Amino acid sequence: MSDRARAVRAVLVLVFLGGFLGGLAPGYASTVKQPEFRPLSPRIMGQGGSFTAIAQGYDSLFTNPAGVARSEGPRLTIPSMTLWVHSRPGKILPTIGAMGADESLDSDDDDDPIIKNLKEQFTTNGFGLGAALGIGYIGSRVGLGLNIAMDSYLYGETFPLGLQGEIQQQLMLAVAYAYPLEIGPVSLSLGAALRPTLRIVSLVDSDTAAELISRYFDVEVEGADDDEDLMDSITALNGWGVSFDAGLLATYGSVTLGVQARNLFNTQMDYSRNSLREIADSLMEGGLPEKSSDQDDPSYVKENYVIPMEFSFGIAWRPDLGDTRLIINPVIHAQVTDPFKMTDQDSDKARSMWTRLHFGTEVEMLNFLALRFGVNQGYATAGFGMDLSLLSVNFAIFAREFGRYPGDQQVSGAALEFAFRL
Repeated sequence: MSDRARAVRAVLVLVFLGGFLGGLAPGYASTVKQPEFRPLSPRIMGQGGSFTAIAQGYDSLFTNPAGVARSEGPRLTIPSMTLWVHSRPGKILPTIGAMGADESLDSDDDDDPIIKNLKEQFTTNGFGLGAALGIGYIGSRVGLGLNIAMDSYLYGETFPLGLQGEIQQQLMLAVAYAYPLEIGPVSLSLGAALRPTLRIVSLVDSDTAAELISRYFDVEVEGADDDEDLMDSITALNGWGVSFDAGLLATYGSVTLGVQARNLFNTQMDYSRNSLREIADSLMEGGLPEKSSDQDDPSYVKENYVIPMEFSFGIAWRPDLGDTRLIINPVIHAQVTDPFKMTDQDSDKARSMWTRLHFGTEVEMLNFLALRFGVNQGYATAGFGMDLSLLSVNFAIFAREFGRYPGDQQVSGAALEFAFRL
């Protein structure tokens, strides 16, 4: 059997395995679409969220697996450490400064400085923090990755009792395979990946939001009860699922087309509902709380939670600058995400096509510095990257749209990554 036939067979096996795993979900009363939790990569966000047509390296494990075959390998990432904040960049430092402000200073406002800043943060942009820690290996055709991440975000029109949001944690393993081949003048790469995922999602109501703000910012806010144990009072969906992804990259001359299919066949999440205390105790013992089959048990989840299938299409143009590319090497690209509206919660209230568009550019200089710019869902983004021998540093500022139309609910943020690559 030829190498090409073996590669096609391997991809088909992953496709059928993904379909089989996707069909194992039991019957439920109703189906709930759950958004996918994607750690915020500054390399991607600095380029407007567009990555399908330029996927390569560690990030391709969690985006377009076809990029594994386009990566410089073998290469080991151990580890990648990423931090991000959901905040208007200009408000981050004033908020931190307000925490140490002298409350004895006269003010025309009755609120403390920290309260004033938090109120503006939460009611205009929302506020939250996130982090991810990952390791990965990219070979010539095979990729392996492990990513542990958490994220939090609270938003509301009034502060603090009008706030709500969610806190989530995730552990994800990615196993990817990609095969390069040539068909005439076209260079192709076919990729597939399986992603077993453990996920914990806590929905935060206004009372819990007040508790969190009071404790973690050390301020007194309405509705906070310092005697309440949040580990016991906060409940969370917890469970696991197996996602299947596929990808394609096709290059002709200086133009590359990319197709990315995530959560093929829909990813079924097998959840239980428990307190954070129960979940933490079970994790210390090496697992999650035992799932109950008794519908009268408070931990029983009758809904069928799925992460819906999503397609992305991208195009990239990398001009041939000859030997000049050693000094400057630009690429311009664009992406449309979920044009078939599969991830929308309500088909009658689908998001605008403008929220699905991403445009980006990256300019590599002297093989170690990269400048990045983009437009993400109608909002400008920017960032940079540096490869310093074994250390890679990436930073980005960006904005995303959480509403149906650009301008409905703009959420700004910034992300920073340190990665050691061998």
